[in-house]
Amino acid sequence: MIGLVVSLNIQAQDSANDFADLSIEQLLNESVTSVTKRETRQVDAPAAISVLSNDDIQRTGATTIADALRLVPGLHVGAVNSGEFAVSARGFSNIFSNKMLVLVDGRAVYNALFAGVFWDLQQPIVEDLDRIEIIRGPGAAVWGANAMNGVINIVSRSARETQGGLAYVGGGNIHESMVGGRYGGKIGDDIYYRIFASSQSTHSYTNADGSSAEDDWKSWQGGFRLDQYADASTHLTWQADVTKLEQETGGLDAYNINTLGRLTYELSGRSSIELQAYYDRVYRDSPLRAIGHSDTFDFTAQHNFSLGQFHDITWGLGYRFIATSVKETNPLAKVNTNQFDLNLFSLFFQDEWHMFQDKLTVTTGARVEHNDYTGFEIQPNLRVLFKPTEKQTLWAAVSRAVRTPAATEGMDVFAFAYGQPFAAPGGLYVPTVVGNDSPSSEVLWAYEMGYRLQPHRKVSIDSAAYYNRYKDLINVGEISRFNPGIPVGTAERPFKNNLSAETYGGELAVTVSPTDTWRLTTSYSLLFADFHGADLSIAEEQERFMPTHLVGLRSSYDFSSRASFDVQLRYVDQIDMVPSYITADLRLLYHLTDNLDISLVAQNIFEDQHLEQRPQAVTITTQVPRGFYAKITWRF
Repeated sequence: MIGLVVSLNIQAQDSANDFADLSIEQLLNESVTSVTKRETRQVDAPAAISVLSNDDIQRTGATTIADALRLVPGLHVGAVNSGEFAVSARGFSNIFSNKMLVLVDGRAVYNALFAGVFWDLQQPIVEDLDRIEIIRGPGAAVWGANAMNGVINIVSRSARETQGGLAYVGGGNIHESMVGGRYGGKIGDDIYYRIFASSQSTHSYTNADGSSAEDDWKSWQGGFRLDQYADASTHLTWQADVTKLEQETGGLDAYNINTLGRLTYELSGRSSIELQAYYDRVYRDSPLRAIGHSDTFDFTAQHNFSLGQFHDITWGLGYRFIATSVKETNPLAKVNTNQFDLNLFSLFFQDEWHMFQDKLTVTTGARVEHNDYTGFEIQPNLRVLFKPTEKQTLWAAVSRAVRTPAATEGMDVFAFAYGQPFAAPGGLYVPTVVGNDSPSSEVLWAYEMGYRLQPHRKVSIDSAAYYNRYKDLINVGEISRFNPGIPVGTAERPFKNNLSAETYGGELAVTVSPTDTWRLTTSYSLLFADFHGADLSIAEEQERFMPTHLVGLRSSYDFSSRASFDVQLRYVDQIDMVPSYITADLRLLYHLTDNLDISLVAQNIFEDQHLEQRPQAVTITTQVPRGFYAKITWRF
């Protein structure tokens, strides 16, 4: 049954640009910050970068950030179950996608305990997002460890851009209910505020036999944001939010509380500083894993300035402290270390050298970090960008990036049962995965190049190719010790740096606007992988985890100023234990009045259900069902 979503906006139309009204040239000239930590036109970014605008996100009909990311070429997004996703660029996509750094308004949501992102705790109000920037390839020289295969930077609108009110309520057959609200106003002449709250519930997904997987969930979120513009050169931001998640049948209970403050001050027209600090707590009680919480305190400082006429310098430093506590809830996941702390110190430097009237830009930089597991790590990169004409951009890059071990890999935190008992001298033993007290970081040397072309004002082409060499990849090792027990003992298999790999391929995206009211984007991604290790079966298994082909087709058409229709079609090649599939999402929007919209959304329309990820460790893997919902938005 199709549900209904009603939205009420208690002031005028949002002040942010409507990207549906922008030309391709204007879209290419939009500013991004993820590649160099300085504002750069998207067309001039020396990296494989994609940007999802607020309009892009809303046109997908996605109710989660992970679903919206399916539009990005080279990004493999697979639903593990109704709330958890595997998201990664250029391979290595599983529930613990540990080579992709994810930021929300400058706050890292990468979890240091399990080395991944809890996507079910990322539940912003979609209308309050400004954009999502996605780097495919290493971003470690400016962002640090764990940005090995890419960076996802989720940026919210400022409080000044979200003045007025918004309220919504509704539901559907899978997204059963949605309710929330936001109000923005002013305090005095220079302080803008936004307060918000939302809730949603999602129905259980299905097992292969069609039965309920009992992974339904509900979430609540609330928070505020303050933006002060004391003068033309000073911007202060303070924001905080809390997200609560629970499963009645699955037993999951989780929450996230965070607060962030940021000062941006322009010293002169060619120099600025930024100071940022945040606190973040993640709590998760999972029957299949453990009860645990992590408290993160982070401080960063950044200085941008120009040196002479041709050099733009960016440098900064940071400190992060993480305190973690865990206790077991699953007898198959024994906790050996209940509490531990992690410290991370960092320093980075970058120089953008502009030559030949900005036709050639050479960017050099490096980040030095010190962590408690592997000590000092150096992550340099070299990027060259050449613009033979205003409509053409060529770029190339060489980068070294690392992924530091997670706590589960680098400490004796957990002991996971990993297989069936077997007989050995002394009795029966259960294979058990344990941590490694002396791991090394995973290392990547990445070689990339790209070409952007706008042959016509209504056509743009963006291509990228890469060759990646990985060494010291961490995987489960061979049995190192037998611990006899009654009735069974344990056969320890510690994590080891026992794999290496080469991956290579490319991405191509072509955007065409046949008319002023119709935009088409098609994308294709190709990935090959070759793994090496002492255990050939493990190496070959890793190769099967990566889809060779990803294809996307997106159409956005405005029938008139009142009606639009959006289609997202995608093909995902087979991976281990998961057949290839084709599916599509549809969204029909109609403006009932200048301020009142109604939209109908259908998701995964081609099949009743399909599998997107292979069975994962310590979690439930389910089928993704077909879903429908409707939404009304009222602005005045």
